[in-house]
Amino acid sequence: MKKRFAFLTVFVVFMLACNFLVPTPTPAPEEPVPVTEVPAGGGISTKLEELGGTPCEENPDFTCVTIQVPLNHFDSANTETIEVVFAVSPATGERKGMFVQAFPGGPGGEGISSGGLGWFSEGILEHYDIVYFDQRGIGLSNPLACPNAYAADFLEYLNESDQAGKEGYDTPEEQKKAIEGSRKYAENCVAEIGIEPAKLAFFGTDQVAEDIESFRQAIGDDKFMLYGVSYGTAVAQTYAAAHPDHLSGLVLDGTIDLTLTGVEGSLAQEKAFDKVLVATLEACNADELCKADMGGDAVAIYDKLAKQASENPISYEFPLPNGEKAKRTFTFNQWEYTTAYQMYSLSGRMLFLRALAAANRGDFIPMARLAYQQLTVDPLTFEYVGDDTFSDTMFLSVLCTDDAYFSGTQDEKVAKTIEAGQASNGTVPRLDGSVYTGLDCAFWPSSPAEEKPAEPLVAEGVPTFVLNATLDPATPFEEGKAVFQNLADGYHFYVEGGRHSIYGWGYDCPDKYITDFMVDGTLPSEREMVCEDWGTDVTRAYEPLSKQNAGDYENVLETFVAIDTEISLQAEYFYSSFTEDTPIACPFGGSFTFGPGDLGEAYTFEDCEYVKGFALTGSGSYDYDASILTYDVQVSGDKEGSLVYIDDAANGAFSVKGEYGGETIDLSR
Repeated sequence: MKKRFAFLTVFVVFMLACNFLVPTPTPAPEEPVPVTEVPAGGGISTKLEELGGTPCEENPDFTCVTIQVPLNHFDSANTETIEVVFAVSPATGERKGMFVQAFPGGPGGEGISSGGLGWFSEGILEHYDIVYFDQRGIGLSNPLACPNAYAADFLEYLNESDQAGKEGYDTPEEQKKAIEGSRKYAENCVAEIGIEPAKLAFFGTDQVAEDIESFRQAIGDDKFMLYGVSYGTAVAQTYAAAHPDHLSGLVLDGTIDLTLTGVEGSLAQEKAFDKVLVATLEACNADELCKADMGGDAVAIYDKLAKQASENPISYEFPLPNGEKAKRTFTFNQWEYTTAYQMYSLSGRMLFLRALAAANRGDFIPMARLAYQQLTVDPLTFEYVGDDTFSDTMFLSVLCTDDAYFSGTQDEKVAKTIEAGQASNGTVPRLDGSVYTGLDCAFWPSSPAEEKPAEPLVAEGVPTFVLNATLDPATPFEEGKAVFQNLADGYHFYVEGGRHSIYGWGYDCPDKYITDFMVDGTLPSEREMVCEDWGTDVTRAYEPLSKQNAGDYENVLETFVAIDTEISLQAEYFYSSFTEDTPIACPFGGSFTFGPGDLGEAYTFEDCEYVKGFALTGSGSYDYDASILTYDVQVSGDKEGSLVYIDDAANGAFSVKGEYGGETIDLSR
């Protein structure tokens, strides 16, 4: 398994930038049309009923419609069809059209199970149907999967350690092993999918774009708004190039430059990840609390620990909720994988800095907790479990179907990939090696013989909003800028600093500008602007590592506040979807279980020590509506007691009452 960086928004699975095959574009209309007309026959609800729509089992806020589409949109002689599912939430008021979401990214992310309404303003929900879809080969749309082949290949990648020389495949033995590994994965995956290999060519981005066009025709709208995020910007640009006359507007959020070759894209992305990592580490150096926790220069500490993992995998014992400890090793591949995926968001970067500071003190458990979440492996067994809403299979299949990586025969592609990997080795100090994905694509049956970079998107007559951030690691800022500069009717909104994707996070810029256009037809007065309301933050405000001993705290309330903070920032809890009970080991013994509750979340503590000498046994909850967290626990250790702790987040208040160490406790702040 070669290192891959993903074009993702919420979910994270490795890949790198790639270019996508784009159908020949049709002529643009003479004048832009900002909204669509209501289709004849009673609007979208009537149309959905006619199409056999039913409530989406995975997302009950939406009505799911299954349509039959050609397996190959570009060959009328091929009459084979497949099913593709679209999910629609009708406009609540006067309908202006559809707002179709190429979401959440990947490729490989499911749109329907991950979709929601919370990203959109009241005006958009009133006037637009919100539409998500599972692209062909994913989720509800004729899924293709090889979970066994992927798990075996991925775990081999995670557990291998390069100790033969420099990072990368720099010896004949390493190169041979990598080549055979890619060959084996492709063969095993295709066999497990059970599909005729030639048909994989019909699951690329160009076909996905035509599926959207089929849905538009089925609904009967002349024009619609299209949003693409991350890899979804490839889908959106491909559709815009082919059917600009059917778009009233286009939003590209975290934008891929489709004119780049796979190699150019991967090298650009390596630089972007390195840029964000260094900015994050330097932000720690500039923060008094982070610098104190780190105990030195954060950049140097990162390099020291990365070098340590590279030279000899780091051994550690991971605590399990049953009280046992599992002996594990932290390889360099695990280290870089975890690092990369923590760079997508400001919160992820802060969590990474806390884990790095702990690792510098010799405690690798916080970093391991992050790793298990990003690797999607079971902490109890280190078995690969994956993400139910993400297709690892289609991630690579779409990537390799869209992009040849190198032109030539299979052997020529392999040789060029090895050569490019060695040439790039060391040119980016950290988080490099993505070029080697070309090995997998060399053996994938649907990989085209030749590189075919797309022509620049012009989209004349289609108001297009390009959204961007200077510290987006997955879709580099420069790529979005380049796309904007080629557009005939483009608008560029970007954040100084920021994260991967910037729409729908509650900031007026860019959200209000897009709402104003969609609802009122009002275009921005400027073609390019900085979204200053985001600020220029590199990371979320740093939360210092908690003191380890109960005696180090001023009082019982401060102890509880520290425990509250540590739980909220613990990887398993922070990244949880709270759909089932999850037991985890507490740092100094015992266990903590969290999961869904009647009003939000429910907790169980069993001799749980987040602070030495302060073990909790009891229950707790978090009421989502009231924003009140409660722990009702017995305390043992240095002293004994019975205490109720309340975190009233809505009012910024904390309190604890009860008995502790023979004294009555009633503290608040």
